[in-house]
Amino acid sequence: MLTTLLLAILPIVVTLGLGALAGWRQEFSANTSDSLIQLVMTYALPLSLFGGILTLKRTVILQNIAVAIWLAVGMLGGLLILIVVQFLRGKPLAVATLTALSIASPSVPFMGTSVLLIVFGKISILLVALGGLYMNLIQVPISVFLLTLVNREATVTRWVALRDTLVTASKQPVVWAPILAFILNLNGFKLPLRWLPVATELGQAAGGVALFALGLILATQRVKITRSILKNVVLKSLGLPCLVWLGMYLLGVPLVTQQLVVITLAIPTAAIPTMLAVQQKLPADDYVAIQLVSTLLAPLTMGLLMLGLQVA
Repeated sequence: MLTTLLLAILPIVVTLGLGALAGWRQEFSANTSDSLIQLVMTYALPLSLFGGILTLKRTVILQNIAVAIWLAVGMLGGLLILIVVQFLRGKPLAVATLTALSIASPSVPFMGTSVLLIVFGKISILLVALGGLYMNLIQVPISVFLLTLVNREATVTRWVALRDTLVTASKQPVVWAPILAFILNLNGFKLPLRWLPVATELGQAAGGVALFALGLILATQRVKITRSILKNVVLKSLGLPCLVWLGMYLLGVPLVTQQLVVITLAIPTAAIPTMLAVQQKLPADDYVAIQLVSTLLAPLTMGLLMLGLQVA
């Protein structure tokens, strides 16, 4: 178990550290991280997901419907509940939405391809695909729609914003590539192993490049750690995963499903709340801080959950 934990966590620490070091030494231009992220999200990750899903047995996908459902409970149900709770506690709608998104949105596309692959093997492709689809097709459109409610614009504009977000998301390779792969797989198409390198030659670089780019970004950020930030980090890294874990345990869900879902939810927060805050001209410091602190604490928080879940 200790070996698995070290093998899963050390790549995050080392690759992020190298990216942060390179950023601190200014070895790359300011927009390098944007270019690397575009490489990952437009080419490397879609290829990895497409090839990986087509090599999965159809029975593996069908046998993991419960994983898809419980991951949706954590990411989608968690988002909606947290928005309501934050709003009822007096938070402005924009703050409630972005804070909830920071807690309920794990950085699966960036970190999942590295961490989950080491911990769970080939099935990690399914987790990354599901997490990416939930984030891009549901979490982001809902958040954008709620953020437009803050603006004094006509109602039709809000619905147009929701439609445009959905259309934009559906055009992204990281969205339509896994959907197409799922359709082909469930209809009996299987990618021969000799053709797999066509997808994996670039696809296998997705995790490392994404983590390095995140390190470059974090090296440029100056954050102020407050009690509120720490509370939200705890909710993100331990609170929400443990709540979903408790629900699965009480309902008698198999241990392997618990492991897959909880460890995926425990991945540090994604960059999307920060991006939406900047896009809407809202203060983004808190969301950058949540992303940074949850990433730095990932070896501890994910390690605790892996130990508790008996991940071998």
